[in-house]
Amino acid sequence: MRPDGTMRIVRITVVLGALLACALPAAHAGEPVPSVHVAGIADPEMRSYRSVAAGLDAFDAHRELAPHATLRFRMRHADGAPANADDGLQLRLASDDGRFQESVPVDAAGLLTLARDQAAYDADATFILNRKNGKYTGHPEVRTAGLPDDVRRLGDLRLECRVTIAIVKHDMPFLAKAALSTLMMTSDWCGKKDFNFGVPAARRDARAVLRDGARSRTLDTRGWNVMVPIGDPAWPDDALVQFGDGAPDAATRTADGTPRTAP
Repeated sequence: MRPDGTMRIVRITVVLGALLACALPAAHAGEPVPSVHVAGIADPEMRSYRSVAAGLDAFDAHRELAPHATLRFRMRHADGAPANADDGLQLRLASDDGRFQESVPVDAAGLLTLARDQAAYDADATFILNRKNGKYTGHPEVRTAGLPDDVRRLGDLRLECRVTIAIVKHDMPFLAKAALSTLMMTSDWCGKKDFNFGVPAARRDARAVLRDGARSRTLDTRGWNVMVPIGDPAWPDDALVQFGDGAPDAATRTADGTPRTAP
């Protein structure tokens, strides 16, 4: 066990209760398929470097979703608010036997980059934060260069989901993974149709819209998370999610989420 003043990073997983929506009776012909929502879940707070390495493997394996993107990790407060320079976060990798220690820089925006480190992997090192357990979380963030901060590419988010789930699955007991795959009716959770991925926003209750050319859809917001339909194949990887003032009010949309063409 670690002292109370430490915490291992990347507390990322799926909300188990939300996934139980898959256990509902199947929709009848002509009825919409229930959406599956994924936001952050209660999971073990401690994370090893090996679990993050599984995420790095997933990033490499699915690069076709975002060929020009980079992977970093972002620290947030437990309530979802982004971390910043005022938080004074310091992170390190260390093995239980004390033979391996390495600092991990966290920038003023709460972002950090994790490279492959065979020594950390061999030592089964863990991430230790200079804050009490449960105060902060970390999550992968995949971004294609050249886009504004308030715009996210759908393919990036699909890849981000796969990195997240790979980290989650590494530490999840086999029976739990099997049960969730049974409920989801697939082991590819991120690829399931009507799968909505909770994407952290810069502001609580942020507005967001998904766009592909002239087509658009206003997205649901749940606290700090915007629910993005990454499992819907009708939206291409190059579709964009726009946050903030550029996102139209729901009043400007039709019932199916498309723009109104007349008052």
